[in-house]
Amino acid sequence: MKFTFKPSPNYRDKQSTHSIMLELMIGLLVVFGFSVYYYFTEFGSQYGIRAIGLLATAMVAAFGTEAVWYAFSKKNVAKEIKNSFPAITATILTLMVSINTSYYALAIATIVAILFGKLVFGGFGQNIFNPAALGRAVIMASFAGSVAADFATGATPTAAYASAGWMSTSASAFDAFVANFGGMSNMFVGMYPGALGETSALVIILVGVYLAIRKVIDWRVPVVYVTTMFVLTFMVGAMHGQGLYYPLFHLLSGGALFGAVFMMTDPVTNPTSAAGRIIFAMGCAILTVVIRLKANLPEGVLYSILLMNMLTPAIERLTDGQQIKMMKKNLLTIGIVGVVGIASVAACSLGVTAKESTGSDAGTGESTEGGSSTDAPALALGNPVALDADFAKFDAQVESSEGGVYVVKVKGYGLIDPEGHAGESGIDYARNVFEVQINPETNEIMSIKNTTFGDTPGIGDKGVSEAYLETFVGLNTTDVTQEVDTVTSATWTSESVVAAIQAAINAVNE
Repeated sequence: MKFTFKPSPNYRDKQSTHSIMLELMIGLLVVFGFSVYYYFTEFGSQYGIRAIGLLATAMVAAFGTEAVWYAFSKKNVAKEIKNSFPAITATILTLMVSINTSYYALAIATIVAILFGKLVFGGFGQNIFNPAALGRAVIMASFAGSVAADFATGATPTAAYASAGWMSTSASAFDAFVANFGGMSNMFVGMYPGALGETSALVIILVGVYLAIRKVIDWRVPVVYVTTMFVLTFMVGAMHGQGLYYPLFHLLSGGALFGAVFMMTDPVTNPTSAAGRIIFAMGCAILTVVIRLKANLPEGVLYSILLMNMLTPAIERLTDGQQIKMMKKNLLTIGIVGVVGIASVAACSLGVTAKESTGSDAGTGESTEGGSSTDAPALALGNPVALDADFAKFDAQVESSEGGVYVVKVKGYGLIDPEGHAGESGIDYARNVFEVQINPETNEIMSIKNTTFGDTPGIGDKGVSEAYLETFVGLNTTDVTQEVDTVTSATWTSESVVAAIQAAINAVNE
């Protein structure tokens, strides 16, 4: 008698690996399609085409890397690629990056993800780490500053909240904060800038439910992860007087839901047993919260997955055996993991305090004289832009002019207009208002002052700080081809300053 053995994971139904991967790919493309729609409608065709270009870049890098690898290995390139599914890794990695990620950085990260995250381990089904997570880690570690200057973005919810200490001073302060992103309801829908595939909780949940029903993913992993994370963050919030909004924000922001549905469910890099996957998901949730609260990182999902990938062999050994006989031991292990997680997160949360922002609350219409206080954030200058660059997206309007002082209103990065007005879509951008003084005789900028701040406190206010605005004083406006610096992590805000100066120059020349 001949016995046929197959390596895990094994499926008891008629689904083939190819059909499973096809449905997963369709789900990923649905998420990507929402992102493309958002950028086309809210930012214009340039941004929508950019998103498509990023996916195309990752695809070319992924397929190219595998083709070269299998060619040098003297294998059937077409057959091996067909069974390796590089498109999945390329798509997931693309959905994890922001719209202004450079093509170069994404291409290099994709090559590293495919080569060192999968191929060196023996190819599909043999890898230890999630390849897409590894690729994203490469971008964060080596290409954080490699962004396309023409595609301005601002702080993500996680980056902005991390700068505030992952805590709010009050419920009203939290409401003012999330107003920058259209409120909690808009964060659920996902109509705000962020990583391409991580913003829309609604779309991710719908796709996740479909994939779970179709048995493409194990429903236990996202459910356990989300539940554990909710319980832990609710506990942290309760310890600091926060409401239900606190755990909900943790779930809706960053890559929590995207990682739970599309990355933690990878059958290759997580345990094969049900108990093992529960422990894996709980570990990811615990590490996510700990990293968010204590690490010098705005996000913890990515690294929690990579760390738990390392522990997968140990979890497999711990839960190995007949599951019915192992039930008592597995339940005890799960309980211990839960207790350790609660204790660890509680200890980490003791030192968490809300940080006061140096800027005014976006969306309130309050002004920030000079754009900063004496505690202005340190400046890290980014990619320069020309004074005559295309700043149409900022919709800069000269409100008034008197004695060489031009009051200019431009689009900020917040999603709620300071006067409370919204566009036809129901979403608008808060306004930054500047007073630009130009000497009519010398054409030099005498001063520039931010009177209304409409961006993310703690992040965008770097772009209107006194130190940054002073860099424009004395600038001769006759040479509009000259370049000026922007501020790293406050690109949108600092470009809004340049847009205001450009509008003032145009008014002078009229």
